[in-house]
Order: sequence, then C-alpha cells, then structure tokens
Amino acid sequence: MISDMKLRHVELRGDVEGSYVVEAACTDGRLLLAPEAFAQAAMGRLSREPVAPAEFEAICAAVRPPGAEG
Repeated sequence: MISDMKLRHVELRGDVEGSYVVEAACTDGRLLLAPEAFAQAAMGRLSREPVAPAEFEAICAAVRPPGAEG
C-alpha cells in the first residue's frame, strides 16, 4: 500500500518547481527525483483543499452506476 511506504519528499523552487520524491540516492551525493504523484501534491498545484469524507461520499454517490457496491 502506498501509504505504508516511507518516501523522502523534496520541494524545489527556482528554474524547476514542485513536489518531488527521492527515488534513489547515489553514494556520490546525487539524487534521482521523480514528480510526486500523490493527491496532496496535485491539490497543492491546483490550490485545492481535501474534501470532507461526507462530501466525498456525496460526490461519488452522484456518479456511482446503479447497482454498484459502495
């Protein structure tokens, strides 16, 4: 499960900006970074806040196909 993973996070500012995770750390000090693909980073880029669970359920119920489990 992704939430169980311990990833190191990096915030970059300058010519390249955004939230990244460290995929690998080399012995010479170089880091391999990847864009953070988690919801919190996406919401930050969109200037959005997480919705409350009840609001999320209301939104999902509106688009859930008939007979779908939920």
